[in-house]
Amino acid sequence: MKIAILHEMLIKLGWAEKVVENLLSIFPDADLFTLIYDEKKVEKVFPKEKINSRVFSLKSQKIYNFTKKQRFCLPFMAGSVESLDFSNYDLVICSSSWFAHGAITKPETKFVVYYHSPARYMWDWTNEYKADLWLNYWWKSIFLKPLINKLFLHLRIWDVIASNRVDITLANSKNTANRIRKYYKKDSILLYPPVETSRFAKKLDKDLNFENIFEKNNYYIIISALTEFKKLDIAIKAFNNLEENLLIIWAWDYKENLEKLVKNKNIKFAWAKYNDELVYIVQNSMWLIFPWEEDFGIVPIEVMAAWKPVFALNAWWLTETVLTWVTWDFFLDKNGMDFVEKFKVFNKNNKENKYAEENCKKQANIFSKEVFEEKIKEIIKQ
Repeated sequence: MKIAILHEMLIKLGWAEKVVENLLSIFPDADLFTLIYDEKKVEKVFPKEKINSRVFSLKSQKIYNFTKKQRFCLPFMAGSVESLDFSNYDLVICSSSWFAHGAITKPETKFVVYYHSPARYMWDWTNEYKADLWLNYWWKSIFLKPLINKLFLHLRIWDVIASNRVDITLANSKNTANRIRKYYKKDSILLYPPVETSRFAKKLDKDLNFENIFEKNNYYIIISALTEFKKLDIAIKAFNNLEENLLIIWAWDYKENLEKLVKNKNIKFAWAKYNDELVYIVQNSMWLIFPWEEDFGIVPIEVMAAWKPVFALNAWWLTETVLTWVTWDFFLDKNGMDFVEKFKVFNKNNKENKYAEENCKKQANIFSKEVFEEKIKEIIKQ
């Protein structure tokens, strides 16, 4: 059987890319396709020689090579994914949250799409995306807003049409399944993403030294791409008024904006960490802070596997991946108005060992990569 794996953008090593990495481990002979590739950022996991050569002639790739900004590639992504030729493949497995599900396959080719989410900027986050483009500025509003609105209209139409090309629709969470049903009018199969629970559960037998890292067991962590959508400003503003330490791990375009919000030395930023470095930092933290909404988040599960509880916004998918009051506590207001109040209660509970280590581990193991591998093999046989 000839297999292709398709993922929108290989320009960072995030948790959607972890799904692709696991798919490649399950199907090691598969050809790998993407619409945008950045060798410097992902070569450790996805070396250039693994990428199908047709990717480098795509218009979306050429625009990215010139601009290094994925948002400038958006108008060309639909055309690029449709231009890829999968006619010689028996199976195409797609990892999609934007355009990848728009690939065109022959009737005899089984097309399986694993949705991290329907494109949020096309649907329920449209207004936030426009704000991120600064369309609230009067001159941009006059000249660009009509063009952006027209582009979004055409993209939504294309997006729905593209969803009907799929043979087997997989959703990474119940929330994503609900959004697929709402926007695409389709049912889907629930398949939680693979989490390396065993890697985070195994205690490292060595100490690692880092610059810009707090002392062991004396800091709380955020692990996230630094974008406006992640609402990290809520946590930063709260910790400006708290004595506890906060370590923010990762990087992205919004980093400088977030750094300007920091008022005290109890908040630090660290660049993205991987492998044992990330495991060590998680295992020696107090717990995870998760202040935003997400369709599915692998980070809280990795942290639970490392015996750490979660303090998060009480929203959507999180209630299906953690155990309320057993492995997590939460704040309720999405703008963080009750963050400090709820955090102080959580902080006290955690220091009194309310969140048992065995409960965190047990809950995390539901989402292990072994479970993912077994289920996706069963689904593909259908």
